[in-house]
Parts: sequence; structure tokens; C-alpha cells
Amino acid sequence: MTRSFANRVFAGVCGGLARSTRLNAWLWRILFAALAVASQGVFLVVYLILWWLVPQESLAVRRRGLPLILALLIIAAGAALWFVELRGLLPAPAGMSLLWPILLAALALVYFLKQIRSGGAIA
Repeated sequence: MTRSFANRVFAGVCGGLARSTRLNAWLWRILFAALAVASQGVFLVVYLILWWLVPQESLAVRRRGLPLILALLIIAAGAALWFVELRGLLPAPAGMSLLWPILLAALALVYFLKQIRSGGAIA
């Protein structure tokens, strides 16, 4: 799976998912927007992770994309984390939720791995 260059509104994630799953890109966009609002931002973080992990489609360079199953597993992990949060199963000892620390750690890990893979400096 690659992010779509032609069928994109923001980053091309939904266009790439649409091409890979043969569903309409607007269905993916509406789904992500509705879930981002309903989950209080969890699916916004999932979208950001997919944006960082899925390479951009290019006509000049042939790249291997992220396997579709991995992208769907990331979406499912976001849904599972949201479900666990709704059930109140992520309390910290002080009684606060661990949802956002887990999401921020996932974002940091993805960013760190992307920097290592691309050879960029982490400054």
C-alpha cells in the first residue's frame, strides 16, 4: 500500500486505503473523521502513524509499500486501544488514563524508526 498522490485531500492515506481495498476514498475519509471525533483523537493519531509509515506513491521511483494487512492491523490496534479506554481498563496508579501516554509513545517510536530508516538526523 502506498499513499495516493492523485486521490488525496490531506496526506493520501485514505486514497491509498481506497485503492488497496477497492472502497471509495470518501468512505475512508468519513470513517476516519467520524472515528477521530468519536474516539477523542485516537484515530487522528492512527492517521498520523499511517501517514508516517506508508510511503508516498511515485511515478519516478518504484517503491515497496506498506503491506495492506499491516495498515489494517494499525487501524485495528487503534480501535482496540479506544475500546479498552472506553471500558476503563487503562488506569494509571493515580487514577488517570494511560491512553495518551501510550499514543504519544507510539508516535515517538514511529518517528524514531522512520528517522533511523531514512538516515536522517534526530535533532
